[in-house]
Amino acid sequence: MLGLGVGFYKLAGNDYISGLVAPSTIPNLHLWLKANKGIVGESGGDSDAGTMADGEDITSWADQSGRGRHALGDDTDSKKPHWETDAADFGGLRWPDDTADTHMDLTPEKDIKILANTDFTIMMRVKLSDFTTDMALLGSAAQDIVKWTTNKRVAILIAGAGATVFEESSASIATDKYYIHTITRTDGSTGNITYHVHGGDSYDDKFWNDDSSTRRDSDEFDITNIGCGADGVLPVEGVIKDVLIWNGTALSDAQRSDMYAYILGQQY
Repeated sequence: MLGLGVGFYKLAGNDYISGLVAPSTIPNLHLWLKANKGIVGESGGDSDAGTMADGEDITSWADQSGRGRHALGDDTDSKKPHWETDAADFGGLRWPDDTADTHMDLTPEKDIKILANTDFTIMMRVKLSDFTTDMALLGSAAQDIVKWTTNKRVAILIAGAGATVFEESSASIATDKYYIHTITRTDGSTGNITYHVHGGDSYDDKFWNDDSSTRRDSDEFDITNIGCGADGVLPVEGVIKDVLIWNGTALSDAQRSDMYAYILGQQY
């Protein structure tokens, strides 16, 4: 180890990259679903062992935060996300379309409850491949959700108190690119919320907000589902590679940059 949070981190096989800050060194990491790590398939495939088959239904995705909040596939195979072996999507989980009701639940009794007046950061690397219908990156119900409604507009609904909307008139999300989405709430009871988009060959930590008005919501927020709002509700059409949630920490600009480097420094 080369100092607090900096060192050599294993990627795959004997490949290593140096100097990266690990997500676990930032306080209050409550969920870490990592690309090509801890993923188990319905037919017995294992990402760590390199035995996953193309299109294999995903049974579970292990939480790397140490808190045991593993993401679990539905009992019905058709509602599970699938494994991808093509180069662009390898290591991620594919949600096939909005009619398959694809969803993953966090381990029962280990849902994430972000209390009122509490800072948090949600960071996800996602490729959203079709904006024909609304899609939820995560949530717990119709009123607790992070939802993309077009390739320019995302709405965050917290505790049913109305949507916090971030929208761009000229910028947009491409359907063939991966982006890192970051939602941050700061200043406790003030509840200032920001939404940043990074990657896709276009955006360098872009603040997703056409106007200059401040977005605020300090209410409580539950997270029980990954890749949908709730079971079968507004599932994503696309591929998810990484999900990180800090409950109690609002990442600084520098920390957000460190996490971009870590996520994009992975082999997958």
